[in-house]
Amino acid sequence: MRISNIKIKNFKSIEDLDISLPQISALVGSNNAGKSNILEAIRRVLGSAWVNANSFDENDISYRDQEREIEISCTIDPPIKYKKFKEAKDVEISILSFKYTKYKRGEKAGSPRFEQSCLDKNGKVITVLSNAPRKGVQPKFEPLIGIPSEIKEQVPLIYIGTNRSLQEQLPSARYSLLRQIFTEINVNFKDESNTVTINSNETTSEISRFKRFNQLMEEAMSLLKTDEFVDLEASIKRNALLQLGLDPDIDTDKLDLYFTPLDTMNFYKSLDLLVKEGDFLISATQMGEGVQNAIVLAILQAFEETRKKGAILLIEEPEMFLHPQMQRSLYKTIRRVGASNQVIYTTHSPHFLSVPEYSDIVMIKKGSLGTKGFLSTLENDDKRRQKLIKELDPERGELFFSKKLLLVEGDTEKLMLPVYASRVDLDLDRVGATIVEVGGKKNLLEFAKISISFNIPVGILYDTDASDFSNKQEEESFNNILDGLETSDGTVKVWKFEKNFENYYRSEIGEDNYQILCQKFPNTAKPTRARLIAMENDYPIPKTILEVLSWVKS
Repeated sequence: MRISNIKIKNFKSIEDLDISLPQISALVGSNNAGKSNILEAIRRVLGSAWVNANSFDENDISYRDQEREIEISCTIDPPIKYKKFKEAKDVEISILSFKYTKYKRGEKAGSPRFEQSCLDKNGKVITVLSNAPRKGVQPKFEPLIGIPSEIKEQVPLIYIGTNRSLQEQLPSARYSLLRQIFTEINVNFKDESNTVTINSNETTSEISRFKRFNQLMEEAMSLLKTDEFVDLEASIKRNALLQLGLDPDIDTDKLDLYFTPLDTMNFYKSLDLLVKEGDFLISATQMGEGVQNAIVLAILQAFEETRKKGAILLIEEPEMFLHPQMQRSLYKTIRRVGASNQVIYTTHSPHFLSVPEYSDIVMIKKGSLGTKGFLSTLENDDKRRQKLIKELDPERGELFFSKKLLLVEGDTEKLMLPVYASRVDLDLDRVGATIVEVGGKKNLLEFAKISISFNIPVGILYDTDASDFSNKQEEESFNNILDGLETSDGTVKVWKFEKNFENYYRSEIGEDNYQILCQKFPNTAKPTRARLIAMENDYPIPKTILEVLSWVKS
C-alpha cells in the first residue's frame, strides 16, 4: 500500500500542491521550501486514529488567513476495501479526503469544523448499504459519512521525525516501527499451529502458545486478586449500579464489571527497551539524543530484516547524527525497506540520493505561488539507469541541491572554475552553485537531460574536439545536440571551447605567455596546471569563463 498522490491546500507554507509520490520518495529542496510540511500534512491526517477540528488551529492555515480552508487528500494504491456489513460486497476507497473549515451558519457559525470523506477514484463520495442485505428486500444506499476506524487501520503509518525520541518508536506508540513489528508477531503468536511443549506429571503435551499464555495469565490474575483487589472491584461495580439507578443488591446481573488481564497485544505494547550501564538498568528513552537516534535506526534496520510489508514510512532527515559511511549504509537500508513498503523522506544529503534513481526524487520549490513539487518527466528505463550506474558518485548527487548547476567534462574545469570565481569575489557555495564533473563528454547529455527535467538552471561547458569520440562526424552531431539545449530565457546555457580548454586558453593569452606559464609549472597534470594558472592574478580571466561566472551570479 502506498500514497500515490497527495493534494494539499492552504496548509502552512503550502497554498496549492498536487504531486505524485513514488514508492520511494526523496523530498529535496532548500530550507523552508515546504518539504517537512508535506510530511506533517500526511502525519496529521493519517498518523492518528482520531482526527478532528482540534487536530488543527489557525496557525496551520496559510498566512493565517481565516477565510481559507485547509484541504488534504491522499490517493491510496491499491484502493482500500471496505464493507459496512459482513454480507455486503466490498467497496473500493481510492481517496481519503480531509477538510478543516468553519461552520457557515447556526449557533456554531465561525467555529472550527472538520470533515472527512471516503472517495472513489473519480473523487465522488462512496455509498454503502443502509442496512444489512436481506433476501426479498430492495437494498438502500447512503453516503459513507466520515472515515471509519477500520479504514484508517488499513493504512499503517510510521513517522520518524527530527526529534529522534525513542518513546515515539516503542510498541506503546500507535504508529511506530515496533508497533508494526509486534502487530505481526502477535498475529503469528495467535496461530494455532504455533505450539509449545508442556511437561506435566512426567508426560508431555502440545498446546498452542496463545492458549498457554491465557492459562498463565489466569493463574497470574488469581495471585493478584488479594482481598483489597476484590474489594476494589466490588466497590466500583456497586457504585456503577447506583449511578445507573439500579439496586446493587438486586440488580447484580445487570452489570458485570471486572478487571481483565492484558491481552497479548497489550502485553507487547507494555514492553520497554533497557540499557545496561555498569550495574544499573536504564530505560533507553532516558539516554542521550545520539544513543536514541542509533536505537531508532537499529529498529528501522530490524524492520527491514524481518521483511515487514505494506507500511508507509515518513522519515525526516535520516542523515541526522550520522557520518558519511553510516549515511550510505542507511540509504541502502531505506532502499531495501522501500521494496515492500513506501518510504517518503526529506534530506539535505547527497548520500541519500542516487543519480540512477532520479525518478525517486521529488524536487520541492517555493516560489511566488507557494510550495510546488516536481518529478522528473524523463523516462528512467533500464538502459539509461545502467549507463548512469557506471558514473555513480555521491558528489554528483549534489546536482539535485543546486540553485545553479555547471556540468563539465572533467577535472580541468572542475578545479579551475572555483579559483576564477574567487578572483571575482564569487562564493559558489554561498550562491548555491554546484560544479559537477560528469566523467567525460558523452555523459554531458544524460546529466543535462536529468537536470532540465527538474527545472534546475544548468550551464554546460564542453570541448568541441574531445578524446571521447573517434568519429568526428558523430562528435559534430553530438555538439549540435548540446548547443540545441540552450534556451532563450537563460535557464539552460551552453559554452564551448574550440578543440579543448587548453587550446582555447592559449589563443586567449597568446603562445608566448602560455609557454611561460607551462615552464612555471612543469611536470604537472593538465587539471592541476589549469588550477595553478587560474591563480595567476597577472593574467586575465578568459572571456568565456567570465561569461560563465556572470551567468552563475545572475
